[in-house]
Amino acid sequence: ARHVTRVRIHESVTVIPARAFYNNRNIEEVGCHNRVKVVEEDAFDFCPSLRRIIMRGVKDVEGGAFSDCHALTDVECDKLERIRYGAFDGCESLGSINLPSARIVELYAFNQCKALMNVKFGKELEIIG
Repeated sequence: ARHVTRVRIHESVTVIPARAFYNNRNIEEVGCHNRVKVVEEDAFDFCPSLRRIIMRGVKDVEGGAFSDCHALTDVECDKLERIRYGAFDGCESLGSINLPSARIVELYAFNQCKALMNVKFGKELEIIG
């Protein structure tokens, strides 16, 4: 399945497990239904071709979940409440992100996101760092 470029998460899945797609160099887009609530540690770590994430129901992105996804430019996570340590570390193409439901953004969540110029938070934000 290494040649697959688009991933659609099945409706029965509520958690994307740790390292599920680790080091998959071909994935360009990931989409899932609103029942997925958690993306575990390093689930998509080092997926250098991943450009787009559509996970509108996810509430928790764990440490390193999308780290080193160098091509990532489009993140749609409207319900995301908690962004853990290093979740998007090294996503050097990410220029902007809208996080209207974010409550907690842990240390290094966006470390080495060199292009990141615009981050929008909602009124729910409690903690950064």
